[in-house]
Amino acid sequence: SSKLIKFDGEKEYVLKLAASELGIDEREFAFDQALQQISRWKNDLLSPLDVHPTDDWDISCLELYKKYESYKEMNDKFDFDDMQTGCYQLLKENEHVLDFYRNRFKHFLIDEFQDINKVQYEIVKLLASNAEDACFVGDDDQAIYSFRGSDSAFLQNLKLDYTNLETIILSANYRSGHKIIQTANKIVSQNKIRTQKKMVAAHDHSPSPVLFYPYDEESEAIMIMTDISEKIRNGANPEDFAILYRTNTMSRAIFEKLTTSSLPFRVDSDYDSFYSRKTVRSILAFMKASINPDDAGILQDLLPPLYLKKSAVQAAKALSILNDCTLIEALRFLNNLKSFQKKAIDKAVSVIHSLKELTPSAAIEMIEKELGFQAYLKKRGNEGNKMDKGSDDIKDVKIAARRFDTVLDFIMHAEHMTAMTKEIKLMSKKTVNAVQLSTIHRSKGLEYKHVYILGCVDGNMPHDYALESWRDGDRKPLEEERRLLYVAVTRAQMGLYISIPEYRRSKQARASRFLKILKREPSYKEELKIN
Repeated sequence: SSKLIKFDGEKEYVLKLAASELGIDEREFAFDQALQQISRWKNDLLSPLDVHPTDDWDISCLELYKKYESYKEMNDKFDFDDMQTGCYQLLKENEHVLDFYRNRFKHFLIDEFQDINKVQYEIVKLLASNAEDACFVGDDDQAIYSFRGSDSAFLQNLKLDYTNLETIILSANYRSGHKIIQTANKIVSQNKIRTQKKMVAAHDHSPSPVLFYPYDEESEAIMIMTDISEKIRNGANPEDFAILYRTNTMSRAIFEKLTTSSLPFRVDSDYDSFYSRKTVRSILAFMKASINPDDAGILQDLLPPLYLKKSAVQAAKALSILNDCTLIEALRFLNNLKSFQKKAIDKAVSVIHSLKELTPSAAIEMIEKELGFQAYLKKRGNEGNKMDKGSDDIKDVKIAARRFDTVLDFIMHAEHMTAMTKEIKLMSKKTVNAVQLSTIHRSKGLEYKHVYILGCVDGNMPHDYALESWRDGDRKPLEEERRLLYVAVTRAQMGLYISIPEYRRSKQARASRFLKILKREPSYKEELKIN
């Protein structure tokens, strides 16, 4: 176990070492996305020699892939992907080992088969080639992990490798009421690439799903919290409720409202504070610098938008003593600055001190435009990740800041919410009877009496990246997003509440295209029932 690379942080460290050798600027490169790409290549059984890059991004990832594999070889290390590829190579290259396991196992049952990737599929083919029985259990309508390399096509095309395959449709659903199942069927039936089937509810103990229309993210949170509180007063338990969302950033408003309530709630183990996000931290760092320009803790978050390297932190500390000035002013005295760096620093030093006099909203606007933060994000190209763009974080932090009159109040709120996130995560490990906050991906396989689905508007569900792919002619991401909504809907046993905010990130929103088929049906409640 000492040789296993267990955490993405360690992998990212290796990639950053490689990036410095290759001349890739780590401040402008999405290492998390690169790790996903490398993992996909490995799970597709593509070594660095097998990869044929199609663009600059692929070329950079391929070079990092080579360096990453060399690092592991030199240091006698391996990662979780290597467990699978290594197993495949062992079976493929050692006939006696393969024969041993073929003879040992005669019956196979493989669950969640829609989530299988290529290397796993090839291992199964090797092991089960002489089996007396092989049973594959899966639902292609619940295939939602393509970002991890999963491909439901292996389930859909099983007959190509198993010619005597018998298909049994398990259509009875014992979790959800008839009207929830009816909703799920209508949504997912719009997908073109799927096995034709229809779920049938085993009971009819659910009212019609409710489509409700809050004004924006803040009112959405208030409406849901009020409704849950009312149901608990009428005898429900907190554990009966789940609030589901597409991405963690969508949970900011409901998280903040719940922290001020008496309702117990839980979050996923990988949940992180909205205010800990890289882009948000940088915006807050500019604000903190206006309050305390000698705060050394903020320098790390100020360096990227000022195009400075990490070494600038220690240099600034020494220069502030030498020149008897604040840490922020000391940045002007750094050596070997390029003209664009000097320009960014001079502008920042001259403007930062005035931010504390503005409202938080006005301060963010100045950081974004006057201090060139928006231009910095654009310079980063893909803004870090196609799923979580820095420019979207700016929109979200503006909404969060609207409730505060002073920069100091907003900073204190952000720090309080960051601390509360840590506290709630610790409590979540031992709190059972609590409202569950979760991404839809994390909720798969679970069930709750009442489910609220946040932000069912185009851009959230389906996500912007899926809409962009669809416009470019790739339909797969859009169909996966529809499956994701299907999974969310089928977590509900009795009550299903789908939120369609009128405004998203301060702009008028459109109801998710996935819901059009429901809105044409008179049986669905379409009202402001939650108040």
